Amino acid sequence: MLWRDKVLGLRLEDKGTQNKPKIQITVFSEKPLAKGFIDSLIPELKHRFNTESDISEFIKTSKKDKVLAPLIKKWGAMRPVAANSLYETFIIYVVLQNATVRRTHQMLENLFNKFGKKVKFDGKVLSTFWKPSVMAKVSEDDLRKLKLGYRAKFLKRISEQFTNGEIDEYKLRKLSREETRKEALKLYGIGKASVEYLLFEDFYHYDALETIPPWEQKILSMLLYNKKLVPVAKILKDIKKRYGKWQKLAIHYIWEDIFWRRKTEQIDWLEKEIRL
Repeated sequence: MLWRDKVLGLRLEDKGTQNKPKIQITVFSEKPLAKGFIDSLIPELKHRFNTESDISEFIKTSKKDKVLAPLIKKWGAMRPVAANSLYETFIIYVVLQNATVRRTHQMLENLFNKFGKKVKFDGKVLSTFWKPSVMAKVSEDDLRKLKLGYRAKFLKRISEQFTNGEIDEYKLRKLSREETRKEALKLYGIGKASVEYLLFEDFYHYDALETIPPWEQKILSMLLYNKKLVPVAKILKDIKKRYGKWQKLAIHYIWEDIFWRRKTEQIDWLEKEIRL
């Protein structure tokens, strides 16, 4: 984690139970950290790992839903987490665009090798991100040499926007869903689908469901209707009617469950839709 220009290592450990959850976080640093620094870090970690969100109403009502009830029993109280900063999240979104998993991995490794650094702590070696200003100074041509293709232009422009203060992550956290959507769409190369992921995954708006990309449409059609392709309009209408203000969180449970199942089950129709 890069926080206030310092590179930190984090180890999160489960020290509680499902009814009385408790997380112990150990912070690794090259040098001792001042109390004021730690005091500023705690609320940031609470936001990034979404520890303060109350979804008890969703859990209670979902236990009566035939689709969600077994998932609630299986997974408990899941919720999205924004482990990365907003800038780092956008970097990931851009390299995910129109790319296979293998291609995305290659681009990220190229970026980490060029702009980040390897950090060893707690027996692990992980890559750090970089400050937006670092990439903002690099020419688009040099970025293209990292095999980023058209994304080089997007990454440079986004880095400039963050460096110039055009996007303020902490201001966005205080805005309504629609205000956040409007501000996020100002980012260069970021479309409606990416912003919708952002609203849910980084700002925890559990009702942020207005678009369904084609790939997700195919998978949700099978999961919810056992059909190859159901119109997006129908899927959205049915989900909104069934889950209301929790609609995106409900889809999150359904989506996460099928991909965890894939680790232990052979799901033929799903394999046909996945490009590695």
